[in-house]
Amino acid sequence: MIFLGIGSSIGNAKQIFRDAEQFLGKNGISVLKKSNILKNPPFGGIAQNEFSNAVWEISVPNDMTPHTLLTLLKKAEQLAGRDFSDPRWSDRPLDIDILIWNEEIVDTPELTIPHPGMPKRDFVLKPLAELVDENFKIPTLGTLKSLLKK
Repeated sequence: MIFLGIGSSIGNAKQIFRDAEQFLGKNGISVLKKSNILKNPPFGGIAQNEFSNAVWEISVPNDMTPHTLLTLLKKAEQLAGRDFSDPRWSDRPLDIDILIWNEEIVDTPELTIPHPGMPKRDFVLKPLAELVDENFKIPTLGTLKSLLKK
């Protein structure tokens, strides 16, 4: 099971998310399930706008690697108008993170899976809880139930 966290704080989030899904589809990625879109306060201390956040379960082509997917996600963010020169945590039209990639653990300078911020982000955990059982195990982090309790 592969899960993405998706967020937006600039523009029409629903349309931006639809456009991102269409772009991913053209690149062989299918969105299997989507959580509801939740509204959340800004995160990280720089953004000023409310965020719209969701979690998607996706399927990818058998030969796709996490790093290849990351490259596509960055392209989707760029197409949505994200300026990568903006400071970290600033407002953005689209942010997509790889949260979980099956049972894999990835730890490179470009990518860490499972996403290390998950335990501290209700705006990820609550939408994920709409898609999986509370006993769902996240590699290295524990069960979703235990993370939600924290």
